[in-house]
Amino acid sequence: MHMPSGIMPDWLLWLCSAVALLALIVALWRVDYRKLVNLEQGMFIGAAYGFLTWIYAMSAGVTPGLTVHFLGVMLTVMMFGPWLALLVLAAAQSTATFFMGFGAIEALGFNIALCAVLPVVVAALIHLFCYYKLPRTFPVYIFQVGIGDLLCMAAVNMAITTCLMNYAGYMSDKIIDEFTIVLVVMGGMEATISTMLACLLIFFLPQSLTTFSDQEYLDGK
Repeated sequence: MHMPSGIMPDWLLWLCSAVALLALIVALWRVDYRKLVNLEQGMFIGAAYGFLTWIYAMSAGVTPGLTVHFLGVMLTVMMFGPWLALLVLAAAQSTATFFMGFGAIEALGFNIALCAVLPVVVAALIHLFCYYKLPRTFPVYIFQVGIGDLLCMAAVNMAITTCLMNYAGYMSDKIIDEFTIVLVVMGGMEATISTMLACLLIFFLPQSLTTFSDQEYLDGK
């Protein structure tokens, strides 16, 4: 999401900025920095950051000044874990805002809170549920990537729709026609693309997926 200025009230922007800042501080504290100094992992992180920045710049306009883009959250969490994924997503969002002119700078905290922090939490919970409650097999792992993307998109959709209706004066039919339908279509596209990428990574670069263990998933434990 790239939120322009003047749509959301200042108190909401400040609140979301505080939530985003707190989440990023915790992520900086909890992240495994060994992945940052490892050359191979560093290349994976750089590639993910570049890809996310690219898709964040490929936004679809829904109303004048208001655009949406692919989230890319579930697969990022599966690749790096929630803490590092949050930092990568926030960096991509910040790059799109500061250097590409997408969205207002004062709304950056809002965008990070609703389009990075919220879906990362959802993605992490989905992975934990699948890991501990479902068989640890290859089909289940792939399934959670696709369904996770859809649920992440749904969470962001509901959160932003609530904000637009309560604080920006948007009517429900306007949101459905110009916002919800776009997110539904993009959510389906993202789930398909993320599932395909997850399959390719498992087959050719399994070491890029922090949450995947060859032996564990081959044994189905």
